[in-house]
Amino acid sequence: MAVTQGGRYNHSDYFYTCLLDGEAYGRCQVQYRREIDGLRAVAILPVILFHGGIVGFSGGYVGVDVFFVISGYLITSIILEEIKKDQFSIIGFYERRARRILPALCAVVLFTTIAAFLLLPADALKSYSQSLVSVASFSSNIFFYMTSGYFSGASEKKPLLHTWSLAVEEQYYLIFPVLIIALWFLGKKRITLVIALISVASLSFSQYLSQINAVDANFYLIFSRAWELLSGSLIAFLKPHSQTMKKREKESAGIAGLLLIFYSILFFDNKTPFPSLYALIPVMGAVAIIAFTDADTYIGRFLGNKIFVGIGLISYSLYLWHQPLFAFLRLKTIGEPEPKIFMAAIITTFLLAYLSYRFVEKPFRNRVTVSKASIFRYSGLSLAVMLLVGLSGHIGNGFEKRFAGNEYVETIEFSPKRDECHTSGNNYLKPSESCRYFGTNVTWAAFGDSHIVEPGFALAKLLEKDGTGLLHLTFSGCPPALLFDAKRPGCSQWIKESLTYLENNESIENVLLGFRYSIYFKTELPELPHKSARKYVMTKSADNSGNAVLESFQETYWKSLSEIIERLLKAGKNVYLLYPIPELPVHIGSAITPFSVFSDKPIIDIERSISSQQYFNQNGFILNKLNTLHYGNKLYAIKPFDILGNGEYSPAVSNNRALYFDDNHLSISGANLLIMNSVVADHRRNKPTTDPNY
Repeated sequence: MAVTQGGRYNHSDYFYTCLLDGEAYGRCQVQYRREIDGLRAVAILPVILFHGGIVGFSGGYVGVDVFFVISGYLITSIILEEIKKDQFSIIGFYERRARRILPALCAVVLFTTIAAFLLLPADALKSYSQSLVSVASFSSNIFFYMTSGYFSGASEKKPLLHTWSLAVEEQYYLIFPVLIIALWFLGKKRITLVIALISVASLSFSQYLSQINAVDANFYLIFSRAWELLSGSLIAFLKPHSQTMKKREKESAGIAGLLLIFYSILFFDNKTPFPSLYALIPVMGAVAIIAFTDADTYIGRFLGNKIFVGIGLISYSLYLWHQPLFAFLRLKTIGEPEPKIFMAAIITTFLLAYLSYRFVEKPFRNRVTVSKASIFRYSGLSLAVMLLVGLSGHIGNGFEKRFAGNEYVETIEFSPKRDECHTSGNNYLKPSESCRYFGTNVTWAAFGDSHIVEPGFALAKLLEKDGTGLLHLTFSGCPPALLFDAKRPGCSQWIKESLTYLENNESIENVLLGFRYSIYFKTELPELPHKSARKYVMTKSADNSGNAVLESFQETYWKSLSEIIERLLKAGKNVYLLYPIPELPVHIGSAITPFSVFSDKPIIDIERSISSQQYFNQNGFILNKLNTLHYGNKLYAIKPFDILGNGEYSPAVSNNRALYFDDNHLSISGANLLIMNSVVADHRRNKPTTDPNY
């Protein structure tokens, strides 16, 4: 082990630190391998470039998987070496993990929390505070699993999102050493078999979650990630790199391993089912490099060069700093920041990472200047403060009073019926079991996705005045998937069942219908059809020979929506069709909040937030299609852009009330304004409008 006088580490203890006490300080020898430090550089650089949105690194997220393999290998190697020399202790193991992980993490969290307090609106600061609690309790992977998807745009703006992988490793650290000690009586061969079986089970579980489209659970939770860490552990148990191998074979294995990692980085993207069997590609690439390369191989020398090793040494700090910088950059920029801005942020990340490594990581690894008792005392105090600050931000609702004179905050409200009545997943609410409110004479239905929830609630409040009730039928993120199979679990079947139920329910006379149209024409999402959704989907239509026809997804989407409308009209329903809701360029919390606590001007013009050109650019295809329909004979249009705005611009606020509760869903106030000024209200007043398009 590379140790100098006084016990100062010259290389990253992440790879080779042993438990050393007093005079035993120099007895533990674990070989330092430069190529593994270099492999860390190969892992961290794509992660940073991926999160920075740099073209060509669409699969850069696999760098985290490479880190998992490295971690599993090195931690297991250390444990085995110490057990062999009868030097292992659980307390010593956790001491080293605390030295390695917590000082730099706490330093980054300190600066991030100060920035969050100064910059974030109340709702975002409350969410940040909750994530802070999860970091302090080593459960941020669980928190982010429950609150957001890794590949969603909203997740990119979460400063502590990246700590999910630290939580996975921390949970591994809590379980794995205890498991090894408990099973040591079996002998190394049997323990190796047990680890192999657990790895296979974990990989199988990951593949199962991928097949049932449990994307977030699969990505964040340790059950489907354990096999990646255990793959590294198996290398330490089997030690294939120490076996007799011809140099040509070692060279081939190393080259193949690096190519597998590069392939994943270049060709994977957010459409790749991940993790799943696909994750075997980068994981086996890392395994091949760790197991079969050394300083005498081409790949070993390539990875062991000074630049890669230098980046590898600061890679932990690089990982910690990059996400907060990128998140705040996105939070305070209208639209996606330009690549040159991200390049400046990347350079800043490297500078901060070096300072963090030099003045935080290295000093706390020095057991001469920071004793075992001190590291535990500092760690406990830091986590306690982190927990206290996080709880304060949560209980204080993001400290709304930080920004003086912001009268809109309290009006950012969503429907109180959303949690109870809005459904999703395979175990969705059946139409017959769905919410009915507020009157007992249920003659109306609100049918669609989440964009219908608040307008439906506003409509129900209007209907309540004369005892009329509303049937709530909304499914989260579900397109009108009548003629195609959406990926989102349960969506397509729910659409079919709900439509049939409405057709057969004679008491339902009126239907408020609408979806978030724009998002499905921007990119392929989990809600879109399987396999061929990038360009085409298979529909029910056929040519003259009876063969199924491939057509563009946009056309299929429109055919599906128009058939839903037609079937409702044929069933004798009055259909009130909601046009696209204007979407803000930023979250409403950011829109109404000044850049920082030191300013008082919102970052956008909140009364001219969306122009007519922007609205058309977002929704051009569906607007052109909706305008071809014949309104006035049981079919009526509700046009949010015209009702909420003035024809040229649509605002984020009106009459001192926020019209949205995020960047695309109307708030209760926004929905009330929409419904009360629409053709629905005209009809309820028994004053039918002469303009069927209003």
